[in-house]
Amino acid sequence: MQIGDLKKIVHLAQTTSIQKSALSLNITPGALSKTLKKIEHKLCTSLFDRTGRNIVLNGQGKKFIVYAVQLIHDYEQMCSEFTDNSVKSKIKLTGPSVLLGASLAKIAPMLVTKNIELSIEAQYEGDAIKQLVSGGCHLAVITEEALVEVKNFALQYVFLGATRSKVIAAPQHALFNQFPDGKVSLKTLLEFGFICPKTSPFCGAVQGVGSDGWQDHIHPRKIIYRSDDLNSLLAMVSQGNALAYVPDTVINRESVTAIDISSITLDYQERYYLVYRASTADGWLNQLITKLKEVKVSSR
Repeated sequence: MQIGDLKKIVHLAQTTSIQKSALSLNITPGALSKTLKKIEHKLCTSLFDRTGRNIVLNGQGKKFIVYAVQLIHDYEQMCSEFTDNSVKSKIKLTGPSVLLGASLAKIAPMLVTKNIELSIEAQYEGDAIKQLVSGGCHLAVITEEALVEVKNFALQYVFLGATRSKVIAAPQHALFNQFPDGKVSLKTLLEFGFICPKTSPFCGAVQGVGSDGWQDHIHPRKIIYRSDDLNSLLAMVSQGNALAYVPDTVINRESVTAIDISSITLDYQERYYLVYRASTADGWLNQLITKLKEVKVSSR
């Protein structure tokens, strides 16, 4: 049983389709089926059950995948420890889009010592954790609230930072015609329209009227647009069409300005973490985590 075979079975467990996995792995469905049968014969047990055109892991298969993902991870980290820069390490990072930019600013500079190919995918934190557990990614960025899920698996985490949400507007927004310095009272602020997500930008769940952390049950806003797409939401703000309440990690100082609300202190924060699967090998992962922890200690 080779590492390459284990990778194929892990991929198959993720897609639940021999056809899809074979296409992605650039092999024939017959070759993939043969690999699966070879491993099942070696183990003297079946790993998947057939359900229509798809196959799903059975009880034995779920146990097998847990071991296989860890073996693949340890093997890759071991190779990373001993190979030089001529060998490229492919890394996948995933997490909510509102956290990825700030996280990359901290992580990317610490990956330059190795020949790295970093792939980035925006996903809600629940899906990011599932990807990490199943071996679909190497690193996941999540908020403190989601750490409860992490504790159910053999995963580790390190603190990256904290966001603080702010009300933002474009320089050409009507608010600045009346208040050029950007300082307004809460009562005045609530006269202007907002664009809000339907669901939380961190977990994708519906959390209150605006789902962006604003206490609409206490200070109801005039919500005139809704969008769960971060780029669309920021575009509407930068064009002067609405205000938004967003984490400071996504604020582009060139196109929008944070509003100073004089009569109230808004303090919605989210602490966020980098989650990973531990390894005993001193590969790129342990080197990255060590550097991140050193920065955390030095910043105290």
